[in-house]
Amino acid sequence: MGFWVKDKAFYKKMAAIAIPLALQNLINVGVGLLDTVMLGQLGEVAMSGSSLGNQIGFIYQIMNLGLTAGAGVLTSQYWGRKDPASIRKVMSMAYKISMTLATIFTILALTIPDTLMRFYTEEPQVIAEGARYLRVIAFTYWVSGFTMTSMSILRTVGTVKITLYMYIVSFFVNVFFNYCLIFGHFGFPAMGIVGAAIATVIARIVECAIIVVYVFHIDKKICFQVRDLFQKIDRSILGIYMRYGAPVLCNEMLWSIGSTMLSVIMGHMGSSFVAANSICQVIFQCTSVINQGVGQAAGVMAGNTIGEGKYKRARNQSLTLFVLSIGFGIVSSLVMFAIRTPVIDLYKVTEDTRVIAFAIMDMMCILVIFQAISSINMFGTLRGGGDSKYVLFFDVTSMWFFSVPLGWLAGLVFKWPVWLVYLCLRSGDF
Repeated sequence: MGFWVKDKAFYKKMAAIAIPLALQNLINVGVGLLDTVMLGQLGEVAMSGSSLGNQIGFIYQIMNLGLTAGAGVLTSQYWGRKDPASIRKVMSMAYKISMTLATIFTILALTIPDTLMRFYTEEPQVIAEGARYLRVIAFTYWVSGFTMTSMSILRTVGTVKITLYMYIVSFFVNVFFNYCLIFGHFGFPAMGIVGAAIATVIARIVECAIIVVYVFHIDKKICFQVRDLFQKIDRSILGIYMRYGAPVLCNEMLWSIGSTMLSVIMGHMGSSFVAANSICQVIFQCTSVINQGVGQAAGVMAGNTIGEGKYKRARNQSLTLFVLSIGFGIVSSLVMFAIRTPVIDLYKVTEDTRVIAFAIMDMMCILVIFQAISSINMFGTLRGGGDSKYVLFFDVTSMWFFSVPLGWLAGLVFKWPVWLVYLCLRSGDF
């Protein structure tokens, strides 16, 4: 067995999956960039309120991603065996669990938004703005859950272009209604942070409508029908899913709670830190899209290859991807360093926030290399190949034994400099 994959078909397949996924991630990040830039014109309170208000949805999305990633391990292997009937059973089960989860989060966001916001910050103005945002954005959880579950499973059978087209349409819808509803253009009322939330709701409904039409009327691979939504859960498939999917779901749940704790630490350090982190996260996501795309492609390819029973080929591919992940990380770091100043300058923020943003960006330029390695090899190859317990152990322990306790000590107890606090908050990446 050679170390480096020389088969051109491997790279063509990886590019065919990774490039559309990277582009859709880039478009999604573009929406986030414009959201923060527009809200930044209203001041740091509005930006911080929306950032912290989105944390509830972030927990739901991460848990839902864990659910669909677990289902994706099964569907990619079933696709490798050419078994669409089993894929439909997994898909039906995933929809049921996702919608149940969405209902729980929607009820919490609508009934106790102020209580949820107080968990993240003590600043009354940020709590008020965040609660206003949360009451509206809660209506996206149901439609987002259906869309995310569909996209994740479609990806495992090699269908990726529809999500790219969907995000292109969503991008323009979101930008248009953001412009109209935040500032009050074209006869619309100026609604500020609530306008941003309404624009997001409209965009998510459009996304869901597009994916519904594709899944039920256009797709010819899985052939999922409305009646499949009501079929009983197959106990044998549920047992297999629990073996592969439960560690993934547990992984994402514990990680998302840990990530929320990091947001709590930042929130209690003040709105300037939260606003600066919001800006930097957009830059980080923008320069990491190719890493995420390759990681998602690696998961699909590992699952498909193992489903075909070609274990040696899967190992050979994983070694090649490991080397490539280091290269992608270095390129991302260089791009991030090059664009950080012009992007930060887009925002209307105080000098204090600007200084914090640059301090965070310095650390991100280093951290992105490690993030690329983990995205492609842990969340891609290992999880896609079914080794979700290993990923669970290292992802959760790095978060709860390093990032959370060190971040809490550095930020709230010792009150160290910003760059060192951020390094401690992200120490789990190392």
